[in-house]
Amino acid sequence: MEDDQVLGIFKFQTRQRIEQFVQGLLYMNTLEYFVKDEGGEGGSARNDPHEGMSHMVQGRGTILQMKTGGEFKAVGSIPGAMRCRVPDSLKANVFCMYALRASASDTLVDPRNGEFGDTFAVVTQFDEFMRRVNAAILGGGHELQRYLVEYVDDASYEGPLGIFKKSSRFSYQSEFRIALLPGTGAAHRVYVGDLSDIVMVGPLADLNRRLKLPNDATSGGCLKSGIS
Repeated sequence: MEDDQVLGIFKFQTRQRIEQFVQGLLYMNTLEYFVKDEGGEGGSARNDPHEGMSHMVQGRGTILQMKTGGEFKAVGSIPGAMRCRVPDSLKANVFCMYALRASASDTLVDPRNGEFGDTFAVVTQFDEFMRRVNAAILGGGHELQRYLVEYVDDASYEGPLGIFKKSSRFSYQSEFRIALLPGTGAAHRVYVGDLSDIVMVGPLADLNRRLKLPNDATSGGCLKSGIS
């Protein structure tokens, strides 16, 4: 929702990965990486076989037919959604973060995000963060795009998909994505310089306890926190 204000941008990962992020490393995996069953760090949370799909339509019981002996015969029905993927779409590199939205003011950060690691980093100056990211990528032969992920209903949605649309079953991840297009086709490291002046870190298990939202969180203002 356009009026669902973003109150803060976070990164959730292991302590080691967060320390690398604070030092200025953005480790950007390909969409293909997220399609596969990772099995390791954050695997169950990140695995999505539908990453990079370009379009989706509902089957609604469409009958699949095959031509046999000069005529088409019914093979079976398609009860769910049908998706297609553009060739090379999985080459795109993405850096995933968490956007705390005003609509989450009751529950704050969903505990399921703990699957990503044990440590959080919160960006305290987002515009400055993106300035450094843009400066690091400028002239590298890739287009930078950044958007909040929109979550759609698998049972009813029809239309375009892409890097910034995902199934509503992942909505608890409330992603903000930075993407490089067309992408390198392999994991890509971007060094943006030391971020310690605009990033704060802490144990992820303590995050909700240490956050405090402003009274006008749904109508304006920025994230206020007790993080220290």
